[in-house]
Amino acid sequence: NDSRVKFVIMGDLGERTHSYETVAYLDAHREGINAILLVGDIAYTQNDHDIWDKWFDMLDATSFASEIPLQIATGNHDIEQDVETLDIFVAFENRFLMPQVQPAIIETMKGPIDKSLVDYPLPYDFGNAYYAFTYGPARHIVLSSYSNMDPGSKQYTWLVDQLNEVDRSVTPWLFVSLHCPIYNSFRLHRREPQLLHAKRFLEPLFVSHHVNMVFAGHVHAYMRTKPVIYDEVNDAGPIYVIVGNGGRQANAPYHRDEAEEWVLLRDHAEFGYGVLDIINSTHAFWEWEQTGFNAPEEAGKLGRYEPIEGQSDRGYVQNQFFLKK
Repeated sequence: NDSRVKFVIMGDLGERTHSYETVAYLDAHREGINAILLVGDIAYTQNDHDIWDKWFDMLDATSFASEIPLQIATGNHDIEQDVETLDIFVAFENRFLMPQVQPAIIETMKGPIDKSLVDYPLPYDFGNAYYAFTYGPARHIVLSSYSNMDPGSKQYTWLVDQLNEVDRSVTPWLFVSLHCPIYNSFRLHRREPQLLHAKRFLEPLFVSHHVNMVFAGHVHAYMRTKPVIYDEVNDAGPIYVIVGNGGRQANAPYHRDEAEEWVLLRDHAEFGYGVLDIINSTHAFWEWEQTGFNAPEEAGKLGRYEPIEGQSDRGYVQNQFFLKK
């Protein structure tokens, strides 16, 4: 299937000044975009439905919102536990309708959730939590970092079935989206159980099934890896992208001054999103669109606010399925 399609991938958008910048930039550069993937932490509403309404108003003011499909993944700020009933993901399930496997299964929590360090796993399956869809030559699998992803769980079993059913002669490109990144060159969110379980249980599946790219947010920064397998650069491995710089913040400090060998580019000062242009079954083109940058007071203690002149991340991606070793 050599149909040419173009996807926008963004994360951690929110409803702030830089959020509006990102949305306005996307609106001005919407031509040719077929679908948008938002990989969690959608609106940061803190259970305030007025903010949810403002977030949708922000999108409604654009020309693309009514014409380009928006697919979402769940983030920690989308859990939004009801203060009275302790129910979780209420707005996430009621304000969006993704291509569901079956209706959501959500158990009532017994106590409050700390969104800064969320327990693993949460009792949330199906519904908008995880699902898959096909667009042109691409199969997209959207996962929930906050549902159980261990072997034997509903999500893991469903994922294995999905991966086994992919026909690369029909959809030669295979992408995964989830909120928490498996590869992370930044200081924040390194030891959370969601990341550790994904690294342990999901990465082997991504490698064995030759997933092309894995998109994540959560960390308020941008990063793209080289193709990597188990922390070693390998041309046949997936490429991991963090696009947590959609609008909320872009100031996560680096883990080390020198980036890991598997990092192609990382940045913690500029806002933006990624564009993936699938050209044919073997080649795509990736470009990081920069939409704004930190003011000095937004950089944080170890962030950066001066944009690097001429910095960009754009280039061809070769389909690793045809490079498998």
